[in-house]
Amino acid sequence: MVVEKYTKALMASLNEDEVVKVYEAIARLALVAKDEKFILIVKSPLLSVDEKVKILSEIAECNNEKFLNFIRILLENKRMDLIKEIHQSLYEKVSNLFKTYAGRVEGKVSEETLKAIEKKLSEKFGANIKLQLKESELNGIKVFVDVLNVEVSIVEDRVKQELLNKILKAI
Repeated sequence: MVVEKYTKALMASLNEDEVVKVYEAIARLALVAKDEKFILIVKSPLLSVDEKVKILSEIAECNNEKFLNFIRILLENKRMDLIKEIHQSLYEKVSNLFKTYAGRVEGKVSEETLKAIEKKLSEKFGANIKLQLKESELNGIKVFVDVLNVEVSIVEDRVKQELLNKILKAI
């Protein structure tokens, strides 16, 4: 609930050009959020809020005024521990804003098959879907697009079993 309020407020303050830059900056902060040095900086009583904002803006490689104010508010309210959750929530909102989603395919598929799956999913959802292949020893394939809550799996053994059941019912 708190994460949603922060994310919603941030998105409301940004224009379309700023959204991508700020999202990337928050992604950089979320990436280092578990690092001991990051935690020491955020929790240090020896540094002022302004000094912390300056350090975090350098880590995030962003000097956008709205981003800096957002970080300042998180620091003042001692909410920097929510940065990973804010990043995830912001990812969903940015994906929905630009109708661009990332997903993954597990199994053994060719590059052409991967592109065909991307194309079909993009058409079905009216969005741009980019899939990343994660090869595994699955006896089939699984497709995940988390933001859209899409999970499709085609397992060879299950297909064979269903086919056998239909044949047996027909007899």
